[in-house]
Parts: sequence; structure tokens; C-alpha cells
Amino acid sequence: MLSKDNRGAAMSKMTPKTRAQAAFNFEKTDIVPYDIPIEPEVEERLNEHYGGSAWEKMLQKHFVNVAFPSEMEFVNETCFKDEYGCVWDVRALPPHLLEVPLNEPSLKGYDFDRLQKTILGMFHEDSARSIIEENQDKFVFGYVGSSLFETSWKLRGFENALVDSILHSAFYEELLDRIMELQLAMIDRVCGLPIDAVFLGDDWGDQRGILLGPDRWRRFLKPRFKKLFDHIHQAGKMVMMHSCGNVFDVIPDALEIGLDILESLQPEAMDVYEIKKRYGKNLRLWGGLGTQQVLPFGTTDDVRHEIRRLISEMGSGGGYILAPAKPLMQEVPTENAIAAIEEFSQR
Repeated sequence: MLSKDNRGAAMSKMTPKTRAQAAFNFEKTDIVPYDIPIEPEVEERLNEHYGGSAWEKMLQKHFVNVAFPSEMEFVNETCFKDEYGCVWDVRALPPHLLEVPLNEPSLKGYDFDRLQKTILGMFHEDSARSIIEENQDKFVFGYVGSSLFETSWKLRGFENALVDSILHSAFYEELLDRIMELQLAMIDRVCGLPIDAVFLGDDWGDQRGILLGPDRWRRFLKPRFKKLFDHIHQAGKMVMMHSCGNVFDVIPDALEIGLDILESLQPEAMDVYEIKKRYGKNLRLWGGLGTQQVLPFGTTDDVRHEIRRLISEMGSGGGYILAPAKPLMQEVPTENAIAAIEEFSQR
């Protein structure tokens, strides 16, 4: 066992990667590791304030992603079609879904085998390996992208997918199984690289609760996510799951099937401190800094106070990554973005 002095020396030599690994092992770190994504408009204002981009060097980068690219075939000046056959309107951000490939509750005519071949063929393994090689001191995620629920409604339309889960349940099960098979193949591809974890994204909730409802989430999504999580663990990688909204009701279920890291912890939707108290000894947590209230509408003192509280309470005992629930968006005043950067960089 390391002596107190030796442990201190080890912590003083932490790289971003070893710091993240220690936090994910619920160990003490020299600082709480963090991630602070910032949208371009806010970056421009920060560049203007600081007289250039040197402020970026104030922040440590702990994480990098290697990801499947998305195919964008523009069908006109304002719309593009993706590799799934979905048509999106880019006049609004985020893009809005206009047309879906499955207008009826049937897979007839939809070629999942072709889709899988296309998506796997889009992955640039050499480029991914170069990114990993250049970032050996960072914790690396293999990002698989939108997962089961999100892909189901992209293929069917949001309302249709919800209706399918009630009125066309056999079809919905079949659809989810085909999406799961695709995701397993994508997981195999990224797990063939020297990554640390697989990152899945699937917005299970809105601000009020689980979009499918907890019972249907348990019926349709839980067993299939267990297969995905088991597959990732068998490859020796951790699982990080992104979900916006209030997912409090299914956190015990997600833990039961092997979730390692929950991101993005929206404080306007859930009590993040209560989640830490209940589940923080077993579940790693990422996020918690509000981008709907404190960052856009709070004072600079509010921003600084909340960041310090997150570090003190959420960071206690490890297992926490300090981060905003969403990137710093255009609604965030420059002075609040500055306050956040200063607080993050002082750690």
C-alpha cells in the first residue's frame, strides 16, 4: 500500500487519463476531472474578451472521442438525408426530422444489412488510431452514437414510435432487435481499438420523466441494453450512457444491467445531489451544472458557487466528472462563461 506521501506524489503526477481512471475507480484525485464543451458563438465571444484563443490553454482536456461519421447527402439547400434514410431540416438547430424511411409499422423493404455495411464502411479505423496515438494521455471513448430508442423514432417518427410501443408491440420489438444487432456490430468495431470506454447516446427522458414510461422502458429497452452493456464489458471496456431529461426512475435498472457512467445529469430535471447520495458509490456521474438556469440566467457568483458545490459534494469519494449538462450555448452571457472557465481551470 502506498504511504500518504507516496500517494500524494502519485497524484501530483496524474495525467488527464490517469486522473479520469482514478475518478472512475472511486479513488481520490489531485483535482476533480472535468469537461467543458463550448459552442462556437460563445467561443468567439471568449476570444474577443481574452484577445485570442489563449484562454483554451487554461483548461485541461481529459477526454477524446473516436466516432462513426454521419453521412449527409443534401437533397436541397435546407435539407439533407442521412445514412438511415431520414431527411432533416437544417434551418433550425438542432436539425429537425422531416421525413422517415418507415412510414408504416413494417420493416418490409428496409435493408438493415445494407445499412450495417454502409455504417461500418464509413468508420475510418486508421484515422481513429491516429487520434488515439496522439492522445495517449487522454481517456478515450469510442462513440457509437444514437442508440436503441433514438434510432427507433428516427426511423419511424417520434409519435409513431411511441404508438408502436403500445399498438404494434411485436413490430417495435423486431425494430429494436435489428437496431441492437447494428449497434453490436458498431461496438465490435470500436472495441477493436485501444479505447477505454464505449459511449452510447439515447435520450430516455424529457424534463418530466421517461418518454416511453418506466414500465415500457423496462420491457423494450432494458433487456436489449443489457445485451449491449454485456458485450462492451466482455471486450474489457466501460459503458457510458448519455441521456437528457429525468431518468431517475430507471437508474436502479440501469445499474442492475451494468451501466458504469451516466451523463449528462440535468439538474433542472433531477436532483443531482440526491442521485449522488443514493447511487454515487456504484454509479459514476458526469455533468450536473445547469445550462437552463444557472449558466444562462444566474449571476457570476451563482455560477461560481454552484461549480464549487458540485466539486465539494458530487466530487466527494470520486466517481464524478465536473461538466455542464449541455455545452455552453449562445444563451450563456460572456461573463458567466468566463466565470465557469476560471472556476474549472483553477482546479
